[in-house]
Amino acid sequence: MKASPSEAVGRAYCSTANLGAGYDVFGLALDKYSDTVAVRVTQGRGVRIIATGPYAWSLPRDPRKNSAGPPALAMIKRARAKKGLIVVINKNVPTGLGLGSSGATSAACTKALDELLGLKLSDDELVAIASLGEKAVSGSAHADNVAASLLGGFTAVYDNPLRVTNLKPTSRLMAVVATPRLETLANKTQKARSLVPRKIETKKAVLNVGRASALAVGFFTGNIEMIGAGMHDEIAEPYRQSMIPGYADVMRLALEAGAAGVAISGAGPSLIALLDRTKYEPGPVGRAMVSGFAMSHVRSTWFATRPAPGAKIIRKR
Repeated sequence: MKASPSEAVGRAYCSTANLGAGYDVFGLALDKYSDTVAVRVTQGRGVRIIATGPYAWSLPRDPRKNSAGPPALAMIKRARAKKGLIVVINKNVPTGLGLGSSGATSAACTKALDELLGLKLSDDELVAIASLGEKAVSGSAHADNVAASLLGGFTAVYDNPLRVTNLKPTSRLMAVVATPRLETLANKTQKARSLVPRKIETKKAVLNVGRASALAVGFFTGNIEMIGAGMHDEIAEPYRQSMIPGYADVMRLALEAGAAGVAISGAGPSLIALLDRTKYEPGPVGRAMVSGFAMSHVRSTWFATRPAPGAKIIRKR
């Protein structure tokens, strides 16, 4: 009889969420940064968090406040396991940039624990559990980032109880991310979420439903122009743009340089542009976005990347 593993290590990539019109629904995994999380069975009860890597300094060690903690506790309970866990996070996804840093940690931990505990949960269940990590960090169990980091490619979360679907984007799709050098705000995600009004005009809601639908169809059919048209948002970005100096200039110049669409990446301050790499080079788009920030006297950096695959187990023993 094969013995159960005592350790499993999962890896999950960073992500961008919302993609404009898909507030709290759409996500896209990005092949740029990734977190690895090792989970080990230990004597006793509870969860102990250990953090390593270049961004370990940013992580709380209290499992109730770390995005790996609540999923770990929930999965122990789900498995009815009378054991404790050591969770070792190798933190490589930068924090506070709008790239789903906490979501990557939560996704990697959830993937590793599903393997370690032999739960074999469905995608819907994994995403729902991973979203508990987001609630610990931001106060809201939004699942857009964790869905992308867990499943890869383009994802959409919907319904209650939560359901999720994902698509592999066309190989022609390229993402350009520009990040302004701004002072990191405490509780940035909570603040960004608080700016979104509780009530939305019917006209704006209808526009967003239409654009979000077009974006989803664009991903399904590989129509990058349609994806870009669906990235224009009426619900969150008109209120969140005040947090990002140069927002309008960055968007305008990126579109002029060939981007199909531009949006705030998650809660920001990064902006993401999507383009067809067979028609346009990422360099001019990235430089245009940097120039847009410079018009507001803000320094910035940019990188180009492609969609990433989903979380995977890279080691177990």
